[in-house]
Amino acid sequence: MNAGLCRKLIGVMLVTVLSACDGAAQVEPSSELALTTQLLKDIPIVQISLQEVVDTYVLGGNRTDLQRDVMSAKLVGSTVSWRFKVYDIAKEDGRYRVTSELMDGSQAGSFGKFGVVAFIASRNENDVEVLLNLQSGHTVEILGRVDGVFARAALVLSPAELVR
Repeated sequence: MNAGLCRKLIGVMLVTVLSACDGAAQVEPSSELALTTQLLKDIPIVQISLQEVVDTYVLGGNRTDLQRDVMSAKLVGSTVSWRFKVYDIAKEDGRYRVTSELMDGSQAGSFGKFGVVAFIASRNENDVEVLLNLQSGHTVEILGRVDGVFARAALVLSPAELVR
C-alpha cells in the first residue's frame, strides 16, 4: 500500500473514531459549565507537551506499549493546556466540539496521525463569538481535562474551555 493511500485510510479511521468520541459524558449545558469551572480549577495542569503525546501514540513511532501505558496514566483525569490548529468545530448538545488538525509524529518512520477533540461549554457570549470566528487552520488554546485516548489516534478533552 502506498504512503498516500495509507494516510488517507488513517484519516478516514480517525474521523470515525472522533465521531465515536461523542460518547464523552453527556451532561446538561448549564451543569457542565459549573462542572467545567470547578474541575479545571481543582486539578493542577500537567506539563506535557502535545508533541510528546503525539509521539507517544502515533502509529509507526518508536514508543512501547509500556511507555504508552505510563503516558495514559499521567494524562487521563489530568488537566492540560495546549495550542493546536483547528480542523473543525461543531455544536452538539449545547456544547462545542473542537477537532484539531491531524498531527504527525516527529520521529522518522512514524506514519500515523493523531488528533485532539475538545468538548467546550461556552462560558459567555465572548466564547461563542470566538468559536464562531475560528476557521480551519486557525490556532486555538484550550484548557481541558483528559477524558481518554482512543485507538492511539485521538485524545478527548472533556470538559474543556477556551484560554485567552
